[in-house]
Amino acid sequence: MKAILQRSYLRVFAAVFAVVALVTGAVCAITLVRGEQVVMGETEGYLAELSQQTTYKINQRMAFNVELLEHLGRQLNALPGDDQSRSAAVGAVVEGSPFGWIGYVDYDGILTVPGKGSVDAKDYEVIANAIVGQANVGSELVAIPEFGEGAGALYAAPAVGPSDLGAVVGWIPQDSMRLLYNTDTADGVGFAHIVTSDGDFILRSDNANSLVTERNFFEGLEEEAVLEEADLDRMIQDMRHGMSGRVGYTVQGQRREVNYYPLDLGGWYSLSVVPPSLYASAVSGYANQAIVGTALLALVSFGAFGGCLAWATSRKNREISDLAFVDPVTGGHTVARFDMLVAERIENRSPFSLVAVDIEDFRLVNDSFGKTRGDELLCYLHRAIVEGLREGEAAARVSADVFNVMLNDTEQDRVRAWLRDLSERVNAFNGENSTPYFVKLNCGSCLAEWPNDIVTVRDRANTARKSPSATGSRLYRCAFFSDVDHERLIREKEMENEMERALDNGEFILFLQPKISLETGRAIGAEALVRWDSPKRGLIPPVDFIPLFERNGFVMKLDLAMFEKSCALIRSWIDAGIEPLPLSVNLSPLHLRDEGFLAAFEALREAYDVPAGLLEFELTESVAFESLDLLRETVDNIHELGFLCSMDDFGSGYSSLNVLKDIPVDTLKIDRQFFLGDERRSEMVVESVIDLAKKLNMGTIAEGVETIPQIEFLRNAECDAVQGYVFSAPVPIDLFEKMTFGRVGSDGGAQPASFMSL
Repeated sequence: MKAILQRSYLRVFAAVFAVVALVTGAVCAITLVRGEQVVMGETEGYLAELSQQTTYKINQRMAFNVELLEHLGRQLNALPGDDQSRSAAVGAVVEGSPFGWIGYVDYDGILTVPGKGSVDAKDYEVIANAIVGQANVGSELVAIPEFGEGAGALYAAPAVGPSDLGAVVGWIPQDSMRLLYNTDTADGVGFAHIVTSDGDFILRSDNANSLVTERNFFEGLEEEAVLEEADLDRMIQDMRHGMSGRVGYTVQGQRREVNYYPLDLGGWYSLSVVPPSLYASAVSGYANQAIVGTALLALVSFGAFGGCLAWATSRKNREISDLAFVDPVTGGHTVARFDMLVAERIENRSPFSLVAVDIEDFRLVNDSFGKTRGDELLCYLHRAIVEGLREGEAAARVSADVFNVMLNDTEQDRVRAWLRDLSERVNAFNGENSTPYFVKLNCGSCLAEWPNDIVTVRDRANTARKSPSATGSRLYRCAFFSDVDHERLIREKEMENEMERALDNGEFILFLQPKISLETGRAIGAEALVRWDSPKRGLIPPVDFIPLFERNGFVMKLDLAMFEKSCALIRSWIDAGIEPLPLSVNLSPLHLRDEGFLAAFEALREAYDVPAGLLEFELTESVAFESLDLLRETVDNIHELGFLCSMDDFGSGYSSLNVLKDIPVDTLKIDRQFFLGDERRSEMVVESVIDLAKKLNMGTIAEGVETIPQIEFLRNAECDAVQGYVFSAPVPIDLFEKMTFGRVGSDGGAQPASFMSL
């Protein structure tokens, strides 16, 4: 009987266990399906962001190529028009660039490529558009038979300027494009193609997972893949109308998903393809664990199932998060992750400050020490930034050496204090170095206390970072975005649009500020200064446009134009029988990047037949701290041509005695900064500088002198001359001539006036 009961209990237990197992198995199966849907849904979102990053990387590379050509165009316009000078400039850019060759096009459409010859290229649409001012890349691959090359991408950018050049053209072969764009993603499992809007391949990935073999991606899908016809039609229509999207398909039995995004140039598209194998292993591993858990113990399997689902999802999230949200250089947030955090802050309307930080002259670190050391410096800066963050704050490297930081602080003093502490942390390593290498940070901050999108906030922070009004110390400089910055940007954009026309129309005029001898009281020369006489804005002072022209390179054209006006003025004095006064003209440091820049100045001097000794170039002291050797060579070249040379603004920065010792200038212009602060200490320094200059056979001119007591002190200190408002502000040419040559001598000729009596 007992045996019968035992058998009965066993049957009931078995039945109950079977029912529980079936119910549990059904629940597990349903949960498994739902879990797979959740994992795949999240994965699709992450992969879409990964595709956007690939597109962003390609856009950046293409934009860099265009900027390279635009910069070369500006450089060529500043050079003499001979082929030898242009060929040398082009050769220097081609070397180390992605371009197989670079050439320049005149307004008749004749393309000249140094070392390859010339060809009529006006029928190439991208070149024709560049001549009329539109930079782009050709919509299709181009092979120019005359140059004996295969097919490649044809870039073109306008060469803005008064020369005979209409555009600069560069050609990149397909092999170089593969190296440049490196479109593999997810450790080589994913990949990307670049195609035209019609589906023709511009750059086909040679990844082993790329199974479409046709010349056209659409035709390849139609011939070799299995997908819904409606999906293919939608993709074709989207790409013809510049829209993005995603479709799935199967090729050779393998599932694929492609995200397509339009690129910024050429009407091209980025097709980012990711196989489901990127996440299939995690899902299948989870399923096996769930089945084994259910078979061993139904009740325990519920917990095991939940744990497996959480583990699989977490692991997959980590894998894809690392791809999309972890910066490969610093190990910190990517710009995508940072933007999400900022968007949450904006959505919650919680005020914060967004700070843009970069390393001043970071490219010099890469050039001098190599990319590896440059990356180490970026990691070091990232760690220093993160060390100073509090709860709710975040930071990320957004491009090259530019970092964005989201701070809780909204008061400018607190933000500035945070940046000061950051600069000290970054430079703390100098305490252990006998020869310090200071890392200076350029910073800009934007207060976000109202709903704004991240793009607007970041642009404003970057605008502040580049602002000329930034202040700080030798370790950092910072500016804060304001409505004034916004208005300045608009004003600068308007001036940039008008500058070429203004130069052609003669709106940039010459003002002269006399240099007065402290011995005779008469003018012994003058500094030629520029003013913009705009029909719309009136007389614009140089402080409003020179910093802009320094940034965009237009100052080099302006310097040359002011030099020509100076030559013409001296020529007019000579022709009128007036004893001419020497004129000094300012020389932007940008000129020094071109070894032969003086040739254009010498050609103008010869054209006006003006003695070189009546013309003086003024170089700022700051050039010496960029390259003392380059400055010395430039001064030697100036002297070889017979021109004079002066060191302007001496004392405005961190003056070095090496400048006086190594740079043989003719005149030292002592900056007004020496006259500020403790009066007696300042006078002692000025006396020492004047005495040292005399021993080095340099003339001395004190700038910015505004009071009679300063005049008396400088005369007693045996300073040669004074330039300042105490005698005269910069004035138009006719007023200067009246002030300087206005008196008539006994012989009827002009006689210099004494400024001591004015």
